Amino acid sequence: MIKFIRTVYIYIHIYLGNFIFGGAIILFSFFIRRISFYNGIITAWAKWACLPLPGKCTIRGKENIEPGKSYVIISNHESTVDVFYLLGKLNIPMRMVAKIELEKSFILGKAMDRSGFIFVDNKIKGKSIDHLNERFERIKKEGISLMVFPEGSRFKDQLLSPFRSGAFVIAIKHDLPILQVVMKGPREMMPPDKKSFSRSDIEIEILAPIDTSGYAYEDRHALMELCHKQMHDRLKKMHA
Repeated sequence: MIKFIRTVYIYIHIYLGNFIFGGAIILFSFFIRRISFYNGIITAWAKWACLPLPGKCTIRGKENIEPGKSYVIISNHESTVDVFYLLGKLNIPMRMVAKIELEKSFILGKAMDRSGFIFVDNKIKGKSIDHLNERFERIKKEGISLMVFPEGSRFKDQLLSPFRSGAFVIAIKHDLPILQVVMKGPREMMPPDKKSFSRSDIEIEILAPIDTSGYAYEDRHALMELCHKQMHDRLKKMHA
């Protein structure tokens, strides 16, 4: 019963935040086109969403973030709550790559689109990378980082699923460092196949960034495998 009441409260809290902060973005978007204007609102929305989540959050490796620098950020994907912690706790202006289905979401979809989030259709691989490149050009000009879940899905039966290449192509093309983030705890808090919330502490570790200036397009798979190995090894230690 307590778990049910907690879950209902969390959903009400999050949807209220979607309405307040999403509505503010939509309203401002009629007058302000500069995407970076919405950085603070997005961070506030994510922090709001984190408030009722049942567990404490510990972050290590913040010294690996250089203030004012843009990154292609990659993270393992454990749960829906990943988004709240990454947007709200890392203190990096960023926009995420989201599934095209979210674009249809009431208020939230419009707010995400107008504030610079990028929607892709994973079913059309070549087209999605072209669209990703086109949209990223816009947010990069305003010093905003790109956040990608290279696994593509939360539904998996292993510690870290194989990566897709899109994030690494973008990093090489735009000569941006890759910032790897690994998370432990979101899956236990809200498993992908569940709608309820359980108490779980969250651990976030930020690894040293990888300079991509020495990589060419042909090296994208080698870069992808390097990142996968480093993140998998760190996750194994975190779960040990």
